[in-house]
Amino acid sequence: MTRTGLQRSALLVAATAGTAFGQFSFSGPTNYNTPQRPDGVAIGDWDGVNGNDLAVATDNQDKISILTNTGSGTFTGPVDIFTGSNTGPGFIAAADFVGGPEVDLAVALQNSNSVMVLQGNGAGGFASVGTFAVGSNPRFIVARDFDGSGSMDMAVVNRDGNSVTVLMNTGGSFAASTVAVGDEPRAVASGEFTGDGNLDLVVTNHRDRNISILAGNGAGGFAPAGTLLVNQATRPEGIIAGDLDGDGDDDVATATGDPDFVSVFLNNGGLGARIDYPSGGVGVGDLAAGDLDGDGDLDLVAVNEDSANMSVMANNGAGGFGAAQILTLGANPSHVAIGDLGGSSAMDIVATSRDSNFTTVYLNNAADNCTADFNGDGSVNTNDVLAFLNAWTARDPSADINGDGVVNTSDVLAFLNLWNAGC
Repeated sequence: MTRTGLQRSALLVAATAGTAFGQFSFSGPTNYNTPQRPDGVAIGDWDGVNGNDLAVATDNQDKISILTNTGSGTFTGPVDIFTGSNTGPGFIAAADFVGGPEVDLAVALQNSNSVMVLQGNGAGGFASVGTFAVGSNPRFIVARDFDGSGSMDMAVVNRDGNSVTVLMNTGGSFAASTVAVGDEPRAVASGEFTGDGNLDLVVTNHRDRNISILAGNGAGGFAPAGTLLVNQATRPEGIIAGDLDGDGDDDVATATGDPDFVSVFLNNGGLGARIDYPSGGVGVGDLAAGDLDGDGDLDLVAVNEDSANMSVMANNGAGGFGAAQILTLGANPSHVAIGDLGGSSAMDIVATSRDSNFTTVYLNNAADNCTADFNGDGSVNTNDVLAFLNAWTARDPSADINGDGVVNTSDVLAFLNLWNAGC
């Protein structure tokens, strides 16, 4: 792609194809032993060489397993980090929680009702900087800068406490507050949904068959601001937030099971009517979003716990999704993450399978994404610089250009290098 104008061929295809859905091509699966009962998985460059690595939580053995990238999307290890006897590590989030260029980890300790923060040393090692109390049975973490301070905060779903604990970063520690949600919350995502510029939260409530909207005040406080109803024959599980239809605001998608759908709520001055798309699997659970086919929009991946596979769903650019492409996993898959593992800039997929005791990697065969076309309009120009800087200032995950799990000045340099090169 050049910086001189729109791609005419791409525009012609878009104008004549109507509702178009891409097909995906992946190499794999490649399975890595991560016993016993792997659960959460995070992607980040732990050691500063050979691209993004993996961290996998295994609750039966109270440890986090670090898998190191060899540079081609294959992994060595694991090297284990123990979290303490009977702590039950589950979900993992990767971000800069402590300050500095290194990527850190936060892990939900399900049995001790706390979150452990592990500081990365930039060479692949991690050390605990503390555990922070949350509610009962924490199951999911989203990391964002809720107060605009430049430090990463967290929102933690407490499954048995029917609540979300907000952990505000105080520069070396975290201050906790709690807000009530519905019955048996499963997952949380963050975006701007209410039109005031502040980050909000959406939380899936499994037993209530709805989604809580929590409006942020820009200072780390959140208050109930309504609910979204899912198909009342289903129960919501995983959830993501992102611009699915390319109009510049955050939409929501959730995985709903029994029967199994991915349900989309597009934001048009407020989150609108639900559209259900069949997942093609059984027992849909965790959900992730990323541009898997290189066309500039967010595609979706949902793990199917009861059919031992995952559903990959192509976005048509307007927030619509076609029939799912099914990729094989092990028994009882738990969590899924999307990121560049092969070093091509194309987005790859990693997922854990609890009852098979392995972690599965699928490498993407798609052409490299044009990362410099940040606003996805088909042209690389100054509008992309402005869009990137807005996302970078907000510490939006989309501004993590080098894919190391941290939004910092390295991403500015990486983006400008790509922009100057025309893609």
